[in-house]
Amino acid sequence: MIFDTYRLIWLFPIVFILHDFEELLLFEPWLKKNANFILDRIKNKVPAFLEGQLNTVLKKSTTQFALPISLIFILTCISSLLAAEYGKYSFFLIASSLFFLHGFMHIGQAIFLRRYVPAVITTVFIIIPYGVVLFWSLIVSGIIGIPSLFIIFLVAAVIAIPFILLMHIVGEYLYERVIDLLVG
Repeated sequence: MIFDTYRLIWLFPIVFILHDFEELLLFEPWLKKNANFILDRIKNKVPAFLEGQLNTVLKKSTTQFALPISLIFILTCISSLLAAEYGKYSFFLIASSLFFLHGFMHIGQAIFLRRYVPAVITTVFIIIPYGVVLFWSLIVSGIIGIPSLFIIFLVAAVIAIPFILLMHIVGEYLYERVIDLLVG
């Protein structure tokens, strides 16, 4: 079966938002039930700075969590626009690779915690199948070769945690400013 690469590129923001709807809708209630378990499970198993960031994330409301996701969604849309309409694939390749690898992070979290984590269902049934089809289509259409794709995955793996942390920091900053401005 041949897939239309153009449509697959434009599906990226849709797949992203479906995945993050699961995460956003279930994040806060899941955390209320599991936060102490998570903290006990990770104690002394991750670097101190990551434990501190995790503590910050675990205290966020759905609204606070939604802002970094919104920022990433905007970048997702821009990456699809640049790739589909202008043939500029670099940003799209890194963004879609980050997203694909992010899905495996959710699977790893579920395995590590030995329980459901928000977004693991859409990871298994949407992100991974979409990523396999997308990257196969990009290879078949000659947009990227397998060796280059491995390099893109390596770059994405290296920048994943700093990128996610940066989006949360920027999201926190913007959240405080928007609340001050609107609620004042």
